Amino acid sequence: MLFRSLSSSCVFRVNRVDTTGGGGDDLGGIVTGGGDLATGDDLGGATVMDMAMSPPTVVDMAVGPDMEHPNLMLSHVPQHYLTDGTCDLTVLSNIDTTNKKIDNADAPTGCVFGSETENGLAVVVLAVKSVVFSNTNPITITGNAPLVVVARTTIAVNGSVSAAATGATPGPGGNAAGGGGMQAGKNGLHDPNRGTANSQSDSGGSGGCFGTVGGNGGSGSYMSLVAPAPGQCTASTDTMLATSVPGGAGGGHGSSETCNSMEGGAGGAGGGSIQLSAGTSITVAAGALIDVGGGAGGAGCLGGVSDQGSGGGGGSGGAIFLESPTVSITGALWANGGSGGGGGSGSGSAGGRGSDGAESALTGDGAG
Repeated sequence: MLFRSLSSSCVFRVNRVDTTGGGGDDLGGIVTGGGDLATGDDLGGATVMDMAMSPPTVVDMAVGPDMEHPNLMLSHVPQHYLTDGTCDLTVLSNIDTTNKKIDNADAPTGCVFGSETENGLAVVVLAVKSVVFSNTNPITITGNAPLVVVARTTIAVNGSVSAAATGATPGPGGNAAGGGGMQAGKNGLHDPNRGTANSQSDSGGSGGCFGTVGGNGGSGSYMSLVAPAPGQCTASTDTMLATSVPGGAGGGHGSSETCNSMEGGAGGAGGGSIQLSAGTSITVAAGALIDVGGGAGGAGCLGGVSDQGSGGGGGSGGAIFLESPTVSITGALWANGGSGGGGGSGSGSAGGRGSDGAESALTGDGAG
């Protein structure tokens, strides 16, 4: 798991492994930190110019105010974003990284949206002077790209901010289920004798990986024919956050004899990615939270009395990256993986849907 902090009073929650289907990795990545690179450029100075006048004229070439830079060297995005924004922004309901909207409207004057690429990963940057995430309503971050918020001074999270996946829908920058890559959950398997008599067993999809390994899918068996567990994906390392902050990985699909195109339950999607960078301070207040949980694995489908599909694996949690000279967290940071879906039963009933990462955090169910 990835967690590094320079602050105290952090709230961090990880829940137990769901062994029904592959649970997505809890805590895709949560990193807090910041550097102190304060520089104060004083270009002041008095210059005496002798222009054959008596007495000599003294010309003061001081530059004011002093061009002092905020005390932070930005990670992942160009340094100019730290001074680009001039607005004091309050977010009330949502930020859309695809359409570059705030609360369903264009950005206010002085708030600057930009697009960057972090080691091949496309991100959207929002530059401001300061920003408050209000506690008036839950705030959702949506879109295809991760969100990077850069404030010259302060960032205050006073309410609920979610960039989480919901089922098979990724959070911003998260990955869909069934995708490739080392972090993607593996699809469930049908027993090796597909098409022969009694060949009706299917294993569940495994959970997506990120900071830790997602849970393996459960094996299936029928009449002594066994569908083995698909195996687990490979966790990322802390070093990847040095160049980019991607979202979470999707879980693997289930398997079936015929239903749902022989994929059983759909895998859950990966949670989104949020980076908050502030020149002065970041505060996550008591009762506030940032959630980048993974999506739930889908229920095993039902195609008939002899065709009950296995459940999909849960998506992994995404990434939360915080950097500022001062980071204060008395609220919560959630990057829980979604839990796996249940397989259909031999009595002819479909399985049950897993839980999204946010639901897992609230109820204690699932997330692995």
